[in-house]
Amino acid sequence: MVSAKRRKRENGSEILEFAIVFALFAPLMLGAFITGMNLLRSLIANQMCRDLANMYIHGADFSTYPMQQEAQRLAEGLNLQIGSAFASGVSNENSNTSNSGNGIVTVTQVMWVGATTSPDCTAVPSGQTCNSNSFVFTQRIQFGNGTVGGQYPSALGNPTGTALSNMTSAGIIQNPTYDSSAKLPSAGQTLMQNLWPTSGTTGLTDGQVIYVVEVYFQSPDLNISSLSGNGVYARYFF
Repeated sequence: MVSAKRRKRENGSEILEFAIVFALFAPLMLGAFITGMNLLRSLIANQMCRDLANMYIHGADFSTYPMQQEAQRLAEGLNLQIGSAFASGVSNENSNTSNSGNGIVTVTQVMWVGATTSPDCTAVPSGQTCNSNSFVFTQRIQFGNGTVGGQYPSALGNPTGTALSNMTSAGIIQNPTYDSSAKLPSAGQTLMQNLWPTSGTTGLTDGQVIYVVEVYFQSPDLNISSLSGNGVYARYFF
């Protein structure tokens, strides 16, 4: 009789216990889900970025729409948008960033300019000052969602001034050896000099080029309440 009365008083306690446990474990399960999905997207982004860098060093021109389409195909599942086509009569576009979507691709060619006695510097026209002992931009192409790019800018920085205004439709920087605005900003210079030695037997030589591809993809669909997907970033050098 005592057991029967106790069971009668405890009716519904299982539901209450489940609700308490669920309230504690639901954030953990959501966090595990978001982390797992971001890990999967990070793997896709890293592989895509490496493939683009490999194509870039072998001559792929990402200022053309067909090559941007190839990048979009490799980014399947990451929502990279490049628009339906370039404007009529336009074959090259160095900044196709007026699109929606969740991603931005930044393609950069960087060159090391040696000392003032190096061939690049001695070839500078009279009256111009050589960008000696510096990394300079020689090409910059971006495509995707420019708003995303503003939230997560290139680690190398961006061309400014005349280097930007005189850039060709294919993203080629004019006069990189003596246009001071073609030099990477100080943060980009530090990054590159920390990664690439510029002296000694293994140092970069005057005129040596480095090919860089960076990708960033947001994960707005993984923002649940106070939990955030944060997005994924990848960068490859060749």
